[in-house]
Amino acid sequence: MESQHMYDRMLNFLLFKVIFIGAVMDPVWRHILRLSMWIGVLGFMRIFSLLSRDRLDNLTTITFVSIHKYYKIILLLSTILFSNIIWYLGSFYLFPTSLAFLTLEFLPVVLDTIQVLIKYITHLLDQWVENRFESKRWINYYIELSADVLILGCTLLQYLQLMWMHGISFGLVDIVLFLNVRSVLKNLHNKIIIYRERWKAMVYVRQRYVDASSEELSKLNDDCAICREKMKTAKKLACGHLFHLHCLHSWIQHHVSKPTCPTCRRPLST
Repeated sequence: MESQHMYDRMLNFLLFKVIFIGAVMDPVWRHILRLSMWIGVLGFMRIFSLLSRDRLDNLTTITFVSIHKYYKIILLLSTILFSNIIWYLGSFYLFPTSLAFLTLEFLPVVLDTIQVLIKYITHLLDQWVENRFESKRWINYYIELSADVLILGCTLLQYLQLMWMHGISFGLVDIVLFLNVRSVLKNLHNKIIIYRERWKAMVYVRQRYVDASSEELSKLNDDCAICREKMKTAKKLACGHLFHLHCLHSWIQHHVSKPTCPTCRRPLST
């Protein structure tokens, strides 16, 4: 499944980049081929970062995961990050006239990799302290927000640069570029709305719901309905159900439009 996912992402990435490089850049095939290969390698490393992010989402749903698995992925991401930097520095020699374009191609890859790397590290720290690293949610929130906005900003600048390089001729390339600019702006707007609602929900849960007392925890002797693990500390919802604070944050993140109690589905009004 992951290999097919990687193949689809790589194919879509290369098709889009190669077509636009050929349509917009200097029509010297040797130059286009070298540039396509450079971007292809960068895209390949970015896809590994995205797959690592998908793997983290899967690992967080598994109760028992070997700590060595996290070490391996962190090492892989660190290697990818270092390789990205070396690969970019090589462009100073190979493509001195295309540095602005390649920088906008390089930055999203690095931002994606750093974002995923930090998420793995914070998740590992959370495992070490037995799910009591409450700052993890806020760190990940701001990292994801910053990375997503910066990546979309780089993508928007790259499309605008391509439009400037190609010129306005009202041809097919201009139409596709315009549609992509429109899509990026719409995506940026939607991202900001989602993050705003997610922030409001996280603050609401932290401030609105009280911590469960030790008596309530011992009386119920219950597992968190989200992670299925014992609760040493918990938040008590208005409906009376108890959950880990970090589990509630994760739940709200995946149900940000209409967050509800994971057990009885009572709405969590924000």
